Amino acid sequence: MNWILRNTRVQGYAEIVDIAIDAGKIAAVATNLPDSGDQEWDLAGRVLLPGLVDCHTHLDKAYTGAVNHSGTLLEAIDVWRQTKLTRGRKDLLSAARRALEQATLHGVTALRTHVDAELASDLVAVEALLSLREETRHQIDLQIVVLGSASQSAEFATTMRTALDMGADCIGGAPAITPDPLADLDAIFALAERTGKPIDLHIDETEDPHMLTLAALAERTLAHGLQGQVTAGHCCSLAFVDEPTAGKVIDAVAAAQIHIVTLPLCNLVLMGRGHRPVPRGVTRVKELLAAGVTVSAASDNVQDPFNPFGSHDLLHIAQLTAATAHMTGIDELSQCLDMVTTHPARLFGHSGRIAPGKVADLVVLDTQTPLEAVTAPPLRLATFKRGKLVVKTEVMREFVIRDP
Repeated sequence: MNWILRNTRVQGYAEIVDIAIDAGKIAAVATNLPDSGDQEWDLAGRVLLPGLVDCHTHLDKAYTGAVNHSGTLLEAIDVWRQTKLTRGRKDLLSAARRALEQATLHGVTALRTHVDAELASDLVAVEALLSLREETRHQIDLQIVVLGSASQSAEFATTMRTALDMGADCIGGAPAITPDPLADLDAIFALAERTGKPIDLHIDETEDPHMLTLAALAERTLAHGLQGQVTAGHCCSLAFVDEPTAGKVIDAVAAAQIHIVTLPLCNLVLMGRGHRPVPRGVTRVKELLAAGVTVSAASDNVQDPFNPFGSHDLLHIAQLTAATAHMTGIDELSQCLDMVTTHPARLFGHSGRIAPGKVADLVVLDTQTPLEAVTAPPLRLATFKRGKLVVKTEVMREFVIRDP
């Protein structure tokens, strides 16, 4: 055995167990394993989670720190389009490496990033992230989504096609902010037919209840037979429609097997400005889960014009999801943990569970209380990728009491 992690608490197991790791996979989960490992670590009852999966980020924008005076989505887009004109490949890679390092320190073992693919000049960023995907393949699984609009201009369409041909993994877009959202959806599905690649879109990032491209997305997903191959992030306007409309759209999403991603941190920053009382601006997480829809939670933008906050800490995102979606029961808190582990792991082709035969992507938490993973996110002590220790954090604590 390459590793044996002894005396750990794992969700789904009533007792403290030992975990044996060999050849990148979990070989055994049992109490008092008799085997010995090349390396062993007594976790002394600490919690072990499957590797966290950040399934919606923007590495090309990370750490730009550009100012957004109004705090709105539209100003963020305008500011970013000016900022990226002066951001070279070297700066982008430096920031993206920093982001991946932070993600790994926080227990993230897989990450999906969107990258602009509008102008031909954006292909520099696409190429940079493709090279980073190869460079960091032993540390993290990195997927790349091309974010553009194939319907707006010939250059935009060509840039998206070129980025996909270069090796990007998924087709992205934001139909609701294009002149003709339905035409944009049709162009996206045409690209999917041409390339055979899955779709991952920014959908309805608005408070406008009349903007419901999510319903059209579900309709087209079924029409093209792409159930289970379409992801929709944000879906904010779903929170602003009446209950009967929401119910119909959610049923359609469930039938189309669309994977929904909620981005609570960024949407709390951007949505609802000018409204009184200020709405939360996040999608209907509880209703979607109740309908059997797979829902994940992710970081989205980190320290850029869209969002000045963030550090790729998915347990913080799980906690924020629980708070904003009013998911405070024990089972609901467990669901919020699923939203950053097992649910998004499906986008990377594995279960995200700790069990024999599963990939050994793991994170060690400095707590003996599993629920604290969401209620009081603890320090991450180690991250394992395919059974190899990627990063380990050692902590020394000393409470010093002095006489008055």
